[in-house]
Amino acid sequence: MTLTNETITSNADRDKRLSRPLLEFFRSAWLDGTGVGWQDPRVSLLAADLSGLPPIAVFYGTDELLAGGAAEFGRRAQAAGNDVLMRAVQGGQHSFVTAAGRVPEVDEAIAEIGAWLRTALGLVAREGRGSA
Repeated sequence: MTLTNETITSNADRDKRLSRPLLEFFRSAWLDGTGVGWQDPRVSLLAADLSGLPPIAVFYGTDELLAGGAAEFGRRAQAAGNDVLMRAVQGGQHSFVTAAGRVPEVDEAIAEIGAWLRTALGLVAREGRGSA
């Protein structure tokens, strides 16, 4: 919520869904008048204690404004000792999954997310025994 990661600026011309003014509007709408600061761990995962979390998958588009924050979250979660899968979807926009069925890289990412989720939830072993 601090809007300080490098991709807020470096991806400004590539992200077709988000802009700095739109992010500032959202931040203002969520926090103005609440007395809660932008660095509050309840608002910013980058300010939170990330230790002891369950397995995490972080997928983000390389062209989105928030790519730097997503990558930083993944790195910090790993550094805190968590099991983290991180993937950058080349050319992906914010909410890149909305391009499912139209962009092969998105379909590949969704398939990988599904496979990771089945493994994380222990469904792979159960599917092998014939139950879901």
